[in-house]
Amino acid sequence: MFLNVIGHPLILNPTKRYGVFEQHNGPLLLTSAAFKEHVLPSNWCGEVYGTSEDIARFQDMGMAQTYKYTALKPHEPMEIEYRKIKNILTVIPVAQNTQLYYLHNDYVKILIVDRLTGYLDFIPKAGATFHRALGSGIDVMYIDDLCYINDEDGAEQQREYLYMLVQLIRPKYLYSLRQNQLPSYLLDLCVHKILYLD
Repeated sequence: MFLNVIGHPLILNPTKRYGVFEQHNGPLLLTSAAFKEHVLPSNWCGEVYGTSEDIARFQDMGMAQTYKYTALKPHEPMEIEYRKIKNILTVIPVAQNTQLYYLHNDYVKILIVDRLTGYLDFIPKAGATFHRALGSGIDVMYIDDLCYINDEDGAEQQREYLYMLVQLIRPKYLYSLRQNQLPSYLLDLCVHKILYLD
């Protein structure tokens, strides 16, 4: 998924044309979507962030060596800058080849959720920065809603895991990484209710 200028993520849809204000030309965060649906924005900055294992897997897929790769160490915050806007990015391992990204600055705390396992045991090991954020509240949570789009193997379980995490975190706002409408039962778990149409 790619970040925009202010750090909001999006998994790009190859069939959609994005307007000027929807551009996500910032860094690529290596999530499961990057290994399946790799679509590059037209004016992409060429920066890739992920764990060293994910970067190696990404490069093994034949991705360009000319990209600027930055390996993130688990639970260690790293400052990233894109177009003079600085954010702090932390990778939180969940299971093998699966992680969350916690992105924050002085104004907003964002949790980016890829895929989950059935256990939330990664939370106690997530590090002090993330624990402080949980204590003060997550402003925005983005989830990969692929499990709501199709019924592939494990989709129902993934829905249950996402529900458990959203219920535990209780973000102020919840959005889809694919810009789809999320189920109302998930949106109702937010601290600030989002208006939605059925």
